[in-house]
Amino acid sequence: MDYLDYFKNNKGFERFMVKAKEKYQSYGRVTGIITLDNITYEEAVSLTDFFARKFEEGKTYKIKISEFNKVLDKSKFQDFEFTDYFYNTYDDFSYLTNTLKKRKFHEEFVSFIEDLLLELTSEKLKDFFKRNINKNFSTMRNIKSKYKQNKKALKEELLMIDKLLSNIPDKITYLPIYASITSNPHYLDYNAKSSNLFYRILSNILECDIPNTNLDKTKLLEKINVYIDPLSNYVITYNLVYDKEMPFDVLNLNIDNISKLNNITGKSNKIFIFENPSILNYLKNKDLDISIIITSGIPNLAFYKLLENITSDTTLYYNGDYDPEGLLIADKLNNKYSNIKLFLYDGKSYFNTKPSVSVGNNRLHKLELVKSKELQEVKSLLFENKKCGYQENNLLFIEKFIKINVKGNFVV
Repeated sequence: MDYLDYFKNNKGFERFMVKAKEKYQSYGRVTGIITLDNITYEEAVSLTDFFARKFEEGKTYKIKISEFNKVLDKSKFQDFEFTDYFYNTYDDFSYLTNTLKKRKFHEEFVSFIEDLLLELTSEKLKDFFKRNINKNFSTMRNIKSKYKQNKKALKEELLMIDKLLSNIPDKITYLPIYASITSNPHYLDYNAKSSNLFYRILSNILECDIPNTNLDKTKLLEKINVYIDPLSNYVITYNLVYDKEMPFDVLNLNIDNISKLNNITGKSNKIFIFENPSILNYLKNKDLDISIIITSGIPNLAFYKLLENITSDTTLYYNGDYDPEGLLIADKLNNKYSNIKLFLYDGKSYFNTKPSVSVGNNRLHKLELVKSKELQEVKSLLFENKKCGYQENNLLFIEKFIKINVKGNFVV
């Protein structure tokens, strides 16, 4: 094979042959056109000598493989074979093309899954693989990537997921207790590597988007009755109206409590929602026959669960602090629930709080996310004054607003 020495020692053909090898690995044969951009002096000399036509340094040429083969047929290298050249020149060369490699990998992967299906007990997981084994979306790519890295580890992980999906609770369950099915109560912790594939597969089974945030994961788990902590995750309520009689007017309702209550509403079908518990302490002593919910800052899962169980004909009134975080909460609730009415979010109410606490640009930047038209006046004032105001300094005006909306008369 005299051509081996000729092409291997000819730097002017080095790039041409590399591109030819790439064609073979992709298509199973070397055909079509090879493009050489900005050819070097060595390439210009070698190509001119080989093809017997002028090639100029610095220019780009498209060379047909058919033309290359015709030259070979008329030369002493008539026995030239690309595959022989590749095999004897490149250590990484394989006769398997990329197409064949992919086909071989897929066949092996399918065989792996088919064997695994015999060991699975969860019909949900079995159905997941039967539906998706030939698909190429992100979760299946993730599984195939794990298969390439370590088949044994992937099998162990999928068998753990099988245990979890075979034991989905029929009542509210604390996350570590559910995860303990795997013998590791932290197996499903949000930031644990072990939990990632479970959340991906579960989201597909439940036809949801793959969860990207902790809140997304919390909502996904809620669909299978699993909660981060159903007992300590609670919301403060006052004087709500339920489908059953309650012995107390103030109740700290956790998620487990809320799941047992239906048709929740407020006095006169109205509920006032506030950010800070001190508002409840003040209003309780004012002899107002009203219903109140306290978020205690950023609304938690218990708060959202409670709102889901409140009747749709209940009007919800919300007021929070006049700072960037408070406006973001108000904006989110306003956009999420059609029966929420924001109140006392005007310039007068803002100044009534005697704003005095400075707020930096890093926090003010959050206000750019506030879109509700009801909040724009306070938003602008915060940008302008860079001072925060708080509910506790607005108690008299909150009380007046409630009396107007409950009693229908204005009381100073």
